Parts: sequence; structure tokens; C-alpha cells
Amino acid sequence: MEELVRHLQGFMVIRLTGYSPERFLNLCNARGIPIWDLEYRDNGYEFSMTRKGFLKVRPLVRKSQVRLRIKRRVGLPFFLRRHKSRVGFLTGVCLFFGILYTMSLFLWDIQVEGNHRYTYEMITNYLKSEDITWGMKKSRIDCDKLEAALRDHFPEITWAAARVSGTRLFIAVRENEVLSHIPEKEETPCDLVASRAGIISQMVVRQGKAQVKIGDSVEAGQVLISGAIPIYDDGEQLVNMHYVRADGDVIADTEYHFSQSFSRLCEREADTGRKKEGFFLKAGEWTAMLLLPSREEETWIYVTEEEQAKLFSNFYLPIYWGRIRGHEVVRYESFYTKEEMDQVAEGIYQNFIKNLSEKGVQIIENNVKILEDESVCRMEGMIYAREPIAATAPIELMDAQDSAD
Repeated sequence: MEELVRHLQGFMVIRLTGYSPERFLNLCNARGIPIWDLEYRDNGYEFSMTRKGFLKVRPLVRKSQVRLRIKRRVGLPFFLRRHKSRVGFLTGVCLFFGILYTMSLFLWDIQVEGNHRYTYEMITNYLKSEDITWGMKKSRIDCDKLEAALRDHFPEITWAAARVSGTRLFIAVRENEVLSHIPEKEETPCDLVASRAGIISQMVVRQGKAQVKIGDSVEAGQVLISGAIPIYDDGEQLVNMHYVRADGDVIADTEYHFSQSFSRLCEREADTGRKKEGFFLKAGEWTAMLLLPSREEETWIYVTEEEQAKLFSNFYLPIYWGRIRGHEVVRYESFYTKEEMDQVAEGIYQNFIKNLSEKGVQIIENNVKILEDESVCRMEGMIYAREPIAATAPIELMDAQDSAD
């Protein structure tokens, strides 16, 4: 600390020679003039002394008949005196570091990791609603409170961690991979009916009374498992009906008529060879772009490369810049080649199959053909599948008197 004070106040390194240097040193000590780093070197002494002390030793120099020579001036006052012609430069340096320090007090970047179900935009929009956004003071961010708020607002987030590093807010989340709640078991009586026509191939009844058997052909809406169970007396007379929620698995072989068409013409692009480059600069909400304009009849495709300014590993600034690269294309219509047409048809077919698979449909056989005419390509045929067809349907309840009648 004492060394720092000396540099702020300024001191000088002195060379002492003459008739009686020891007497001079004793006189300085007697008058309380501080001297330090005293060394005997080359038939003389060298030491350090403050500016104020140097102004007080002139009478002592005459009395002891010595000579003092300033070898070096050290400290802030001498530095400012040597560079007084560069006041503007020094002011700019101080201003730069002042602005840098001020900007380091604010948040300029938000990073989220571990999110899959909730997008980055969903989380940042919620943060904005909580007044946590770019440009706010870092001291206003309560990480513990933010973590609890994220868990409360997003039910599928089971764990959240937030920390501020430099000018960036890091948020790490972990989402629940299972259902957030167990659905309540439905107990309302019902029938199981066919969702579509087919031939029963497998059937398991867990509750209710089967109305069909394996090998039967059924139509859409036909009752497969009834939730109404009749109760008979010893004389095999119906005395009551017991209603349950029909439950079971019914698998049937079904058919799908597949019919899709698409144009044989497609739009293609050809590169003209013309290219152009530009630059952009963005600071907060302000954006500037340097790019030659295009005519209305021209078609250009652009690719942007963006970088964010940062001073250190986590000291991000709200300044972005980048390069814009563009190449001109012309668009025209052309017929698909045979290979391209097969690829398009295969993509349409696979998309149809994917939608069926997501519903638990298993494809057994397909008989789809591609038919062509001058401008349209048609896909026609039958798809044979195996799938669960049982669907719940409300049951009409009868009271005991109606049952007896």
C-alpha cells in the first residue's frame, strides 16, 4: 500500500556525491525527511526521495557540501507532466475504460441449453415478461428466484440452473421425459365399436361381452365388445342389465384406397454466375447494411454470417456484424426426370405410411401404381394393413323395469 501511495504522489531517484554525504544523510534523518532504498554505488550514494522532501534539502546541501543529481523521476505527477501534450489521448483511454466498465454492469446475451420441448423463443419471451432481457442491470437478476420461476411456469421443466458470467446469462434446464401427471381412470360405461371396416384377425376381451369373433367382417360403427352384460334368472329370463366400461383389444385387417397426384412440372434454379457481397452492422435496435440493390426482375439468394462482439470469454457486447454473400439465380419450369419423379412419388407414399404408422397401423401389402399423363402424375392403388380398430362409444342405459320388460 505504501508503494502505491508513493507512485501516486511521485518520487525521485537521487545520486549523492561530495565532501560529507554521511552528514547530509544524518541531517535528513534529524529533520524527518524520508529517504529509502539507500545504496552505496560508484563512490557515491543512491536513494529515493519524495518531491516534497527534495524541496526541503537545499539548505542541507550547502551545509554538508554535497551535490545531488536527479537520475529518474517516478510516479503519476511526472507521468502526467511528460504527457500533458497528449491529454486528449489519455482522456480517450480513460473514457474507453469507463464505458467498458459501465457496459460490464449490464446483461448483453442470454444462452439456454437443455431445452427440447420449450423453444428458445418461448423461454426468452417468458423472461421478457419477468423484465429479464438484454440491456438490464446484472444486479437485478436473482438467479435463485429465476430458477424457481422457470420450474413453476413450465410444468415439464424439472430442474433449472441460472448463473451470470461476464455479460451473459446462462440458463440450463432439464425437462421431464415422462407424463407430468397420471390421467384419471375413466369408469363411465361404454361399448367398443369399430372405427373402420375390416376383418377381425385378433381379439382379446378384458371386460364386457364380445359381439363378434375372429374372422368376422365388420363395418364402421358396429359394436365389437358390448358394455351391457345381461343377467338371467334360473328360467333364463332377463331380469337385469349390468353396465361396465368395455375393454379389450381388437385387431383387424383393413384396406386403404391410396390416391395422390402431383404435377410433372417442377421449378428449377440455375446459377447465372453473378455474385455480390455486403456487410451489416447492428448495435441494439439500430442496423446498417452495405449491399448493392437488386432490380425487381432479378432473383438473388443470400447467406448471412453473423458474429457478436466480445472482449473476453464471457464479456459479450450488444454489437453484431457480419458478411452477406449473394448469388443470382434464374428460375424456370421443367419436367421431372424419371428418377426424380420416382423420388417424389416415394416421398409422398412414405409420408402417407408414416402418418398411418403413428396411429399404430401395420402395413401388410401395397399395390400402388404410378400413372402418367402429359402434365400430371397420379398414384393409385390399395394398401392392405393390420391395425387396432376398437373405439369407445357411449352406451344407452336401461333401468331395471325396462330390463324386466
